[in-house]
Amino acid sequence: MARSDDAQKTLRLIAAYSEEILEAHLSRGNCLPDTEENQGLIERLKHHRLAWQIDEDEDPRLNKDLVKLLNHITESDRRRWANEQVDTLWRELTELFEQYRKARANVSLPDQDRLEGEIKEHLHLLIEDIRGATETFSAYLNSGFSYITDLELRIRQNEHAIDRAGRLTALFGSFNIQELADQAGSDPFLKRLLLKYLPATLEEGRRNLSYALNQLRVMLVRLREDQRLNRLVGGFETHYQNNPGYTPSIDHLDLEACPPPLNTVSPFQMNAIGDIYDPVDDEALIDLAASARIVDEMAPQESPTPDSVPSVDFDVDGEVVEEPEDPVAVVIDDLIRYLLDGDIGDRELCASEVLINSDLDIALPEWLATLSAELDALTGPDQAMIDIQYHHEQDPVYPDNHFIYDLILRQSHAG
Repeated sequence: MARSDDAQKTLRLIAAYSEEILEAHLSRGNCLPDTEENQGLIERLKHHRLAWQIDEDEDPRLNKDLVKLLNHITESDRRRWANEQVDTLWRELTELFEQYRKARANVSLPDQDRLEGEIKEHLHLLIEDIRGATETFSAYLNSGFSYITDLELRIRQNEHAIDRAGRLTALFGSFNIQELADQAGSDPFLKRLLLKYLPATLEEGRRNLSYALNQLRVMLVRLREDQRLNRLVGGFETHYQNNPGYTPSIDHLDLEACPPPLNTVSPFQMNAIGDIYDPVDDEALIDLAASARIVDEMAPQESPTPDSVPSVDFDVDGEVVEEPEDPVAVVIDDLIRYLLDGDIGDRELCASEVLINSDLDIALPEWLATLSAELDALTGPDQAMIDIQYHHEQDPVYPDNHFIYDLILRQSHAG
């Protein structure tokens, strides 16, 4: 009597908490959420050995015997939820199996032959429906939903395809090999159909579905990224349309959120200019045009005199015309040769003083830039023999930039 009472209490417990148990089985991988609301259910399931928990950090799991019972009672619903056509064919097949067994038991050969043909036909339709369902996803992958122009609708269609793939996964999982073996029994005809052809089709469908589901998820991620970029570009376009003459600046960024290694450069000042296609900027264009240099048309134009026309010397056969050397290049070559070959000891040469003593008609910035370019053009061994020290100061507006106002040159072995 005690065993009967325990069994009745267990059944009443399952009935009382049927919704929570079914949700754990169908949606949570046979795990019960370890929350305060479920503490009573968890303790009672553990008491009846219907749930177990080894690690306290993990959620309790349903016992395998209870899971097996839930698989048995929900596989028909899962099959119906996944594909109504497959569920209908399977129900008809189940009825044909029962009629076939009765025909064999009664040794009714005409009925047995007729039912074998109907069973083959229904099983063929079932296999074709399963294959057709998986081939649909291959068409989705090949097209990439390109026949849908709107990106939002394309994403929605992709999500629907993933949902259908999940339903087909439930469909394939609802066909239990043990149930197929029970349906076949010891009959060689049913064994060949249910334990050979149908499982092979299901396995092929699982492989194709697994690949298609993975590719659909990758495609969905790509589509959502394209949607995000489209919204970003659309936001910029709307902002420009609503704010004529807008010029972006680095000051619009939140530099405090940037990592320190990327936030070392000072922002550049950006001066807006007029937009010739925007009527709002007409005033700026008028001021710009008014400040332009105006040529006085009434001013007398001086005609070039014959003396002012540059003369061009043409060489004849066998005659060599020597062009004059650039005095700046001559001074720089002598300076570099003196640094490489001369014995100057510990002395230093100041580039600005060399310019003053050379009587060259060249500005100091141009002289320093030309000298630096010639020094950079030297070969590696020659560059190693010259030590260069830059005298500079920071730009007051852009502290990352430096103004070079002189060069100190010395032989590198001078110490």
